[in-house]
This record gives sequence, structure tokens and C-alpha cells, in this order.
Amino acid sequence: MSGVVALLVLFAAALAFTLVLLDDSSSELEGIEQYHLPLTKNMNLLDIYTFEMEIIAHMVVHGGSSRESNLVRHERAKELMAKVDQIFEQSKNLAEKGSNDPRNDLHDRLAMARLIGTIQTLESQTQGFMRVALEAVVYGLDAKTAEANKALSLLGEYEELNPVFEFLRVKATELTANSILETDQNIHHIIRANLILFAFAGGLGFFVFLGITGRLQTTFRRLTSAFHETTDGKYSEPLPVTSQDEIGDLTTSFNTMVEQLKSKEKLREAFGQFLDPRIVANVVNPDTGELRQSAERRKVTIFFSDIAGFSGIGEQLTSDNTVGLLNHYFTAATHCIREHHGIVDKFIGDAVMAFWASPFSQGESHARDACLACLEMRPAFAKIEDEISQITGLRKNTPKFHVRMALATGDTLIGTIGSATTKSFTVIGDTVNIASRLEGVNKVYGTDLIVNEDCYRLAEVDVEAREIDLLTVYGKTEPVRIYELLSPVGQLDSTTAQLRDAYAIALDLYRNQKWTEAEKAFQKCLSIRKSDGPSLEFLTRIATFNRTPPPQDWNGVWQTASK
Repeated sequence: MSGVVALLVLFAAALAFTLVLLDDSSSELEGIEQYHLPLTKNMNLLDIYTFEMEIIAHMVVHGGSSRESNLVRHERAKELMAKVDQIFEQSKNLAEKGSNDPRNDLHDRLAMARLIGTIQTLESQTQGFMRVALEAVVYGLDAKTAEANKALSLLGEYEELNPVFEFLRVKATELTANSILETDQNIHHIIRANLILFAFAGGLGFFVFLGITGRLQTTFRRLTSAFHETTDGKYSEPLPVTSQDEIGDLTTSFNTMVEQLKSKEKLREAFGQFLDPRIVANVVNPDTGELRQSAERRKVTIFFSDIAGFSGIGEQLTSDNTVGLLNHYFTAATHCIREHHGIVDKFIGDAVMAFWASPFSQGESHARDACLACLEMRPAFAKIEDEISQITGLRKNTPKFHVRMALATGDTLIGTIGSATTKSFTVIGDTVNIASRLEGVNKVYGTDLIVNEDCYRLAEVDVEAREIDLLTVYGKTEPVRIYELLSPVGQLDSTTAQLRDAYAIALDLYRNQKWTEAEKAFQKCLSIRKSDGPSLEFLTRIATFNRTPPPQDWNGVWQTASK
């Protein structure tokens, strides 16, 4: 009897212990469902809505859409304002109620009490951001461009919102993860206590208990694993909802949260078309989320390209066809640049400016990457030339599509540069100016791809090239030795190789002022390729020098007369 009583007492104690732990676990799950996940959801919604508000403002001011479309966006902006206010009110109520709920443990209540002040601070800043964005939308609707752009520039003053959003999201996620971990620990305690009980009570109860707790443990492990994957940025497929209890509700809430995060990621990817994600990763401190306010001098390779005669082409085309042609051109150039680790800095009319530098290119490979990218652009641009009729919609008198490119390598200032409200990760310095000037020098020599000597020397083991001339670009006094890129190494055709060798001989004769021999040598180049632009240019110079010889101290440097 005493054994039975002892067994009953042990059973009662184990049952009481189990009930206590289950009650604690249930409270934790209710806290997750009622407070933690709704707070996490609200922070995600705030981030999404503010992000959407900013995109709406930019689209109304700079999107070029119809007024009807912009009126729809205006209504959406007002709707977002109301939703943001509602979310803040709900979040404050949740945090305040959660901090006073006795079902939550002391750590959770203190954490939620601290969140109240942070939410209030964020509310004030976010409302200011939303008001400025709405002002930009209103000004954009009223065609007040200056006021709209000024309002857009003020949005940069609210860059500190993202770290606050991230802080609140991390805190809410930590609350959820901690509660799940505590519940998981309770389950382990339940398992151990019931194992002892069921060892005395019999195998049947033991196996029944394992079936119940095994299901709970599997579900929580799946949820914990999914939470860790979500924290690492890996969004899982929706988890199966296997019950209608708190666990089922928690799984449903988790699935909803993941879908919202996926939606936010899609918006982020869309915005990534305006700013290279690699630049964001380079200029934002991953620990604090703050912008690195720094610039440094590095050896960088700069790229410029331009469509020859684009003004005339634009006069032949409608605005839609002009944009279509530019988009094909920008897409081809951007693809080659990014495939070879380059960064597109900006589009300037029909010009593309890009650069290659560490850490985007490894070590001194930036010049090689840039040269190979430009050589890859040639067939890409030739394809556009072949398809110019379909692109422009013209069946006759189609414009000639020809792109001039140039590369210059040298010391350049690279980093985050700009005003207090508007910044850009870019490059500035003399090398940028030289690259821009060399792009224009193509017009003199009838070439399409010129590089300076520093660029060629760093890439010469990977490319074939020929020296073109020694000149001073417009606005500079220091001479620049320039080369024409011909092909990747080992891929030069025999005719071009023969032309390169003949041209080198002719150039040497020219620099030694042997005009008659040089003229014959350049004529030989034209017999190899009759349209060779550099040879035609030098024959014109020789004719001039035969009439008016250069001064005795002439060093072979040619002075360019324009940009």
C-alpha cells in the first residue's frame, strides 16, 4: 500500500510539475502570439510602408507617369499615412499591455517596457518622414518641381530610421526566439519528469507520452530552425500547420511573417536597380547600420562611353523609341561591366561612366577586368546595330549606331562624397577627366576603344593592343601615351596582327621625322585595312608637316584642340 501511495504521490508530484511547466509554456506561447509576433509584424510593416512611401514620392516626382496614375499614388500615400499611425498606436498598446501582463516573465516585461520609449521616438521620426514624403507627392502632383525636389532631398535626413527599425525588429525577434527557447527547455523538463513517472506507471503511458511530446518537440525544432534560417536571410517555404492550438497559431503567424519579409525583399530588389547592392554592402557598417563617412585614394580604372552622333539620332526618333534605344545600350554596357566586377557610377545623357577598384576587383586586376569588359561590349553593341531597325521602329534611313569607349587607370579619390542630405559613392580626380577626354579622342583617330598607358601596362598579359600616339588631352599639359584595344590575348586575327606590326614601324618613322618613309609606311597600313582611322590621321599630319615642318625641339607629342 505504501508503495502504491508513494507511486500516487510521485505521480501527483510529476503531474503537478508537468502542469506547472505546461502552464508556463502556454503562457510563453500566448505571449509570442499576442505580443512578440504582432510587434515583429508591425515593425516589418512600418519598414515596408515607409519604403513604399519613399518609392511613391520618387515615382511621382521623377517617374514621368500620367496625372491619373499619380493621383492613385497620392491616395495610396494618404492611406499609408493612416496605416502607419494605426500601427504605432497598436504597437504602443501591445508593448504597454505586454509589460503589465503577469503571464510574461520579468525579462519579457522589462524588454517590452523599454520598447515603449523606442517606439514613441520612432513614431515621431517616422511621422516626420511620412509628412515630408507626402509633401513631395503633393508638390509633384502640382508640378512644383523645385519644391518637390527639395522635399525629396529632406528625406535623406531620416536615414537613421533604418537602424531604429532594424533594432526594434531584432528585439522583437529576440523576444520570440527566447520564448521559444524557454518553451523548448520546459518541454525537455517535462520529458525527463514523465520518463521517471512512466517508468513506474508502465510502458503504455510511456509510449503515449512520447507520442505527444515528440510531436511538440518536432514542431518547435522545426520552428526554431526556421527562425534561425529567417534570421540568416533564408526565407523558408510555409511550414505545415498540423494543429488548431497555440502551436498551430504560432506556425500560422510565423508563415505570415515570412511572407511579409519576402514582400519586403522584393521591394528591396526593385530599389536595387537604382543603387548597386555591392555599394550598399561596402558603405554601410554591418554592425551599426550607419553610413561610412570616408573616402580614400586608390589606383582605379575609369570608363567612359558615348554614342556617336546621338543628338542627330534623337532628332529622328520619338521619345519612346529614343528611351528604348538608350535602354538597350545601357543594358548591354551594364551587363558587361557587372560581369567583370565593375561598378556603374552614373548615366549622363547617352554616356556611361563606370569604374573598377578593390574590393570589387581583386588586387591589381581592375585594369584587366575593365579591358575584358570593354572588349565584350563590342559584339554586344554590334548586335544593337544589327537590330537598330526593330529597336527604333524605322524601316528606312535607320541611324548608324556606333559607341566610343575609353579607359584610364590612375590614382583617384573613391568613397562616399556629397552633402549632408544627399550622398554618392563615386570617384573624382584627374584620372576621371583623362578618361572622359580620351573617349572624345576616338573621334580624332576613328577608333572605338582607347586606353591610357597605365591601364595597358596592368592588363597587357591579358589583351592585344597597339600604341596609337603620344598626346596631351585638352586642358592638360602632361602627355598621355594611348593604345587601341584590339582583342583578348591570343584571339587577334592575322590581318589585324599584320596591321599592328606595320603601324608600329610607321609610327617610329613618324616620330623620327622621316616623313617620306613614314608616309609610305602608313600607306602600307591602308593597303592592309583601307579604313584604318589612325593611319588616315597620320597621313593628314605628314602632309601638313611637309608644308610646315615642326620646330627642331619637337618631341612627337600631339596637342588636341578640343574635348
